[in-house]
Amino acid sequence: MNAVITLLSIALLAVSQPALALTLQYQNKEVFLSQQELIENRNFTHKMYGPFRRQEVVYEGYDLSLFLQQNLNVNANTVVIDAIDGYKMTLRNIDSRPLMLVVKEDSRPLSIREHGPSRIIETDLGGRDVRNISLFDDWVWMIKKIEVIDD
Repeated sequence: MNAVITLLSIALLAVSQPALALTLQYQNKEVFLSQQELIENRNFTHKMYGPFRRQEVVYEGYDLSLFLQQNLNVNANTVVIDAIDGYKMTLRNIDSRPLMLVVKEDSRPLSIREHGPSRIIETDLGGRDVRNISLFDDWVWMIKKIEVIDD
């Protein structure tokens, strides 16, 4: 029963307006960006093997650190990510890591089914075994909010 309720909740979120927007927050400043804005203004492309797709993928979106600097006027080191499905994660040292906010994959906007509408990936696999997807635990899907926090 809980699984059915969870699936229905995710389905409702998938068609609701908040699921098609990204909220950025730092202290008292909040910025809301529609999925359409994110797609239209993307400025970073990276091609690499996608461990979850098991093939070469062209990712389109933003360098995460630069994106937060441009939108929140902050040099972010630590962020808290909230996902549509209730998942929450803290990423540290983002200013020194090759992280990308992805909004398109192989020229297609990300849907909820494809772990969208936005996701964070690492653009350098660092020699990790791409067959072991558990090594990619900093890849965050279905992002609805990114909050920059002070350490």
